[in-house]
Parts: sequence; C-alpha cells; structure tokens
Amino acid sequence: MFKKPEKIEYALPEKIGNPNLFAGREEEFDFFLGDWYMTLEGNFAQNQAILSRRKKGKSALMQRLFNILWSAGTQKRKEAIEVIPFYYSIKDSKQTLKEFTIDFFTKLILQYIAFKKRDKTYIDGNYDFDMLSEIIEDEKIKARYQLMLNQIKKENWEGMWAIASETPAMLARQNNEKIVQIIDEFQYINEYIYDKTGVKLDHLSGTYMHVAEMREAPLIISGSEVHWLLKIVGSLTGRFQTYRLDNLPEKEAKDAIERYARFMRTKIDEEAKEKLWELTRGDPLYIKALFLSRYNKTKDYTKEENIVNVYEKEITSGEIYATWMEYMQKTFNTINKINSKRIMLYLFKQGKERTREEIIKDLKLNYTDEEAEEKLNALMAGDLISQGESAFDYKITKDKTYELVFRRVYQKEIEHFVPDIKAEIRKQIGKANYIRGKRHLCPFSK
Repeated sequence: MFKKPEKIEYALPEKIGNPNLFAGREEEFDFFLGDWYMTLEGNFAQNQAILSRRKKGKSALMQRLFNILWSAGTQKRKEAIEVIPFYYSIKDSKQTLKEFTIDFFTKLILQYIAFKKRDKTYIDGNYDFDMLSEIIEDEKIKARYQLMLNQIKKENWEGMWAIASETPAMLARQNNEKIVQIIDEFQYINEYIYDKTGVKLDHLSGTYMHVAEMREAPLIISGSEVHWLLKIVGSLTGRFQTYRLDNLPEKEAKDAIERYARFMRTKIDEEAKEKLWELTRGDPLYIKALFLSRYNKTKDYTKEENIVNVYEKEITSGEIYATWMEYMQKTFNTINKINSKRIMLYLFKQGKERTREEIIKDLKLNYTDEEAEEKLNALMAGDLISQGESAFDYKITKDKTYELVFRRVYQKEIEHFVPDIKAEIRKQIGKANYIRGKRHLCPFSK
C-alpha cells in the first residue's frame, strides 16, 4: 500500500515551472497510487498509455508522479518493496538508434543511482555516458554497463537497444525492486529514430511486445499525437491499457484558476471564477493561456470585458490559436482541404455523432463510402475528430474554444461568413451568469 510522502522533493524539474501551479488530478493520483500501485506491489501491474492532445497536462502529471514516488522512497517502510521511478521523454527530432539508446541508458542509470544515493544532482544533466564508469559502484549496474560497452565497440545498435530496453526490468529483478518506467511522448519512438543506413525504424515500438511483459518494470507511457499512440498500443496487443486524460473537474479547475490568478497578480472574484470555468471547462491550456497571456494587461478579471478581450486575442492569435492550428494545418496539408473543413464544421454544428452515410448525404459529397471513410480516417489521424460508438459513426469534441478557433479561420472559406468571436464568448459567459442566477434563486440547485 502506498504511503503518501509528507513533503514532495522535486528531484526532477517539472515543465510546469512553479510547482505550486500544479492543481488537481486527484482521480488520476487515486488510481496510480491506489489500485495500480497495489497491483505493482503484487507483481501484476498493467502497463498504462495516457492519451490526450497537447498541453492537457500529461507531462505535468507524469513528472509529478515521478517526484511523488521519488519522495516516498525516503519514507519507505522497512518491509515494503522499493519502488524506483524512471522518467524519459522521447525527442521529436531525428536521431540515430545509437544516440537514442545511449541517452536512454544513461538517464536510466543516473536516475537509478540518484534514487539510491538520495542525491538529485545526478539527474541535473551534468553527467554523460562516458562518465558513468566513474560513478557506478553497484556490481550489477557495472555488469549492465559492461554489456553496453561491448555492444558499442561492435557497433551493434540493435544489441545496444536490447540491453538498454531490458535493463529496468533486469535491475529490478536482481535487486527485488520495482522500477516504474514513465515514458513521455512515446509515439515518437516510431517516427524519429533511424538505423545506420538512414532508414526510419517505424516499428521500433515492437521492442515492447517483449519488454512490456516484464512485470518488474511496468510502463506508464503518454502521447499527444493520440492516433499515433493508439496505433502503437493496438499493435502491442494486450500489453497496454489506455487511460484518457480529461479536463479538470469544476472544483479542481477553480483551484487552478485561483493559483494562476495569485501567480500572475490578476484580480478575480467568485463571479469571475464562474465565468472562467464556463469558458475553459477545466482545460489546463485554456486556463494557463488566459492568465499568462501578454494581452492580460489590466490584471483584472472581475470585469467581464477584460475576460472577453483577452480570450478573443488568445483564440485568434495567442497560444490557444497556435496549439490548435498546429493540429489543423498539419492535417489539411495532406488531405482534401475544403471537404475536410466542411465535415468538421458540420460535426461542430450537429453537436452529436453522425454516420458516414449521413455526412455524405447532408453535405452532398461526391464520395463513395470507401472514399468518405478514407477522408474521415485522415481527420481522425490528425486528432481533429474521433470515432463514435461504432466504426460507422464520427464525432467532434464538444469544446467551444476549439470550435471558435476553427470557425474564425475557416468558416468564411466554407460559408462566406465570419463569426463574431467576442459575441460568441459573451454568449458562453452568459451561461455562467444564468447558472449563477439559478443558484441565487434556489440555493439547493446544482
């Protein structure tokens, strides 16, 4: 059973920057430090794949999980099994299998030594592979290091990766421990790693058909390219369970709003919190963007117009805009643009699942069923729409901000109509005013 540490030591620097800005995720921690941890101790933990688009807080969650497990190591009960966290983020840039393997192995060994010595300086990036021989003291680690050296001398890249990928489980097994592998942006393993001839190793994830079966070092992986990661998980039949990371629930979202307001010295009150909740619906990116925006010059969200003005700027030219446009432009550059955009606008307007047949008929598309399926699959591959209840149904996420980013850029092209973004934002805020009014009239209403 997991014992929560009294104080968290931030051995791994967190991307969120200021640790006090981290809010919520109680449900996720209840799972990973509750039932999942119990199965970990019982040598039966299921590998987990955390799914969500960019900037939903995956990295923040995984890095905080690392630091909680690290901190718990200082307060471990004598009879409890030692659980050692290992965090690794796969780069979204081209690298050779040799470079990737050496980096993976080096960070693993350094984090393992750091945990054992309770010295986080080994994680700070001041050591490289060539320096490992000077700091490794454990004979079992020395043996793994020597195996790696032998493969490096032979220029056997595949052999190097076999050793590196199995080392977490081998060390844990030899020392009667558990190593939790927390691998961020796992989908890049098939996209950016190349062999000696310059050929992309687009099936390197297949390593984990074997490695993921080693119970001593279970994996928690993540991916912001959701469709890519789902494809990998699907190919690793039965090795991973999927865990979708949703927006923050209302209570946690309002806590995050309060934290960012204090940090950015922005004035809010209960009414402002209701409006900001209604606008963001607990999306971590939207909350962060509102407060860190360069357009937040008044530092006063008790005035509705200030919220409207900042959010309109974020939707049309800020971080929210840039994040969604990265997804959309990448997809529209590879498929029929106008019909794809028409399909998306149609699904936004419908607000519910529609079948391929309904989409073809209502939009009068000159597509066969097979052609329509191909286009819709491309939109899903870009994480712009998603599958409905069956393979014949399609839907788009109910996210007013996402819809406004899309409509502001593309609705004129499709319908020769430019939406009034500020009016739409005020309408969304109006829902908060309506709900607050109902609560005022009837204190028992939810």
